Amino acid sequence: MKMVKSLLLGSAAGLVAVAGAQAADLPVKAKPVEYVKVCSAYGAGYFYIPGTDTCIKIGGYARFDTYVNAVGTFNPAISSASGTYFNGPGVGVFAYPFKDGDDPDYLTRVRGTVDFDARTQTDYGTLRSYVRFGAEWNSQAGAGSGAGNGLYFERAFIQFSGFTFGYTQSFFDPGVGYMLTTPYAGSNRWTTMLAYTAQFGNGFSATVSLEDAANRTTGVQMTGSTATPVFNVTTAATGLTYTNYQGGQQAPDIVANLRYDGAWGTAQLSGALHQVVSTLALYNGFFPGMGTTSEWGWAIGGHVEFKLPMLAAGDSLFIQAGYEQGAVSYIGMSGTSQGQATSVGSVSLTQIGGSLFASGAFYTVADAVADLFGQPALTTGWTIQGQFRHYWTPGLRSALYAGYLKYEVPTNIVAAQNFNMWQVGVNTIWSPVKNLDIGAELLYSKVDGSVPLGQYAAVNAAGGTIGSLVGGSTDIWSGGVRVQRNF
Repeated sequence: MKMVKSLLLGSAAGLVAVAGAQAADLPVKAKPVEYVKVCSAYGAGYFYIPGTDTCIKIGGYARFDTYVNAVGTFNPAISSASGTYFNGPGVGVFAYPFKDGDDPDYLTRVRGTVDFDARTQTDYGTLRSYVRFGAEWNSQAGAGSGAGNGLYFERAFIQFSGFTFGYTQSFFDPGVGYMLTTPYAGSNRWTTMLAYTAQFGNGFSATVSLEDAANRTTGVQMTGSTATPVFNVTTAATGLTYTNYQGGQQAPDIVANLRYDGAWGTAQLSGALHQVVSTLALYNGFFPGMGTTSEWGWAIGGHVEFKLPMLAAGDSLFIQAGYEQGAVSYIGMSGTSQGQATSVGSVSLTQIGGSLFASGAFYTVADAVADLFGQPALTTGWTIQGQFRHYWTPGLRSALYAGYLKYEVPTNIVAAQNFNMWQVGVNTIWSPVKNLDIGAELLYSKVDGSVPLGQYAAVNAAGGTIGSLVGGSTDIWSGGVRVQRNF
């Protein structure tokens, strides 16, 4: 009996050992997988970053542009900000603003961007960070240099508890536009800022913003353009410009707005203070850079956008106006959101026999110009523009644009530097499927002053006078085609 009992216990122990060994060989049960979850708190396209309470949306676009008589983002070849257009393989001494047979008639650009919008709900409201950047390919980087490739940076900012820190649209601006081009009439600038926005309810808000003055600075013109004769006018050896006595920024621009957003549209009134810092000129008894003087320019602007669903879904009308003194950027005058033109115009050169004939227009642009005693005097200007967008069908829309601006210099080259500029344009964009735009745009721009193109007296760097090319009238038809897929 004892032998039987011992045998049974030994067998049981052996079975337990075998069973334990087999259990040890079995795979361990995996932890639950944390799948990506949709975040509906901030609209379509957001999802939770796994393991966090932060929602993120990833987007961007791929874009193809071709321009005729334009550069950049449909910026007509009429300013120093579009100098690439004037730099053909045989440019030689005739860079911007001189147009001749060496210059290209069309350019192409391909751009790709990606953006990240991350938001987290906190006890103080939504914490948001937004970044958009990418790269671009341009068919021409300069005279005979071939293609130009480079990185493209557009936005990077943080918003928290009413504050905005970073690089984005100026709070002076409406941030509205139905055209492919950036109109010369009306402020549209991206800049670096520290801002606070207070919400009052019922659609009303107000913002105070300290914005980097460097992004709004145009220049302080202490001389006219330098001289090398081309028949009966004056040119510079490498294109026309002025000696800029702009000093380094000492204070940020102070921007404020009062805004209303309602079911019928939006309205905003804006104001800005802009410090104009001038380096003391040598002929005032100072060495340039050893001292500065400054005064404050200012600007006021407003816009209204009306939604017009009674015409068609998506229809709207946008109107903007502004006035500046010593703050040219606040009325536009550049054709780009990330740069500032220091002159406008285009001078066509024609060779007949051994002589060069010039026609067209050239005008410098600055926050201030020197008077006959070398003291800076603030320039003034005003502008108005309107844009109308109509949807023929949900997938087919058109926009009309008209804008006017006037720029005046109180002293220096008397009335020769004063000019006005107006533009009219139209585009049509077809969206055969969602997030795909195929569009074409046509734009007419005209620059006109009160005196013919020629030599006029200006102060030079030594305090004397020189013959400076300025005046005239010119116009240009420009436009192009864009294909863009947003995602």
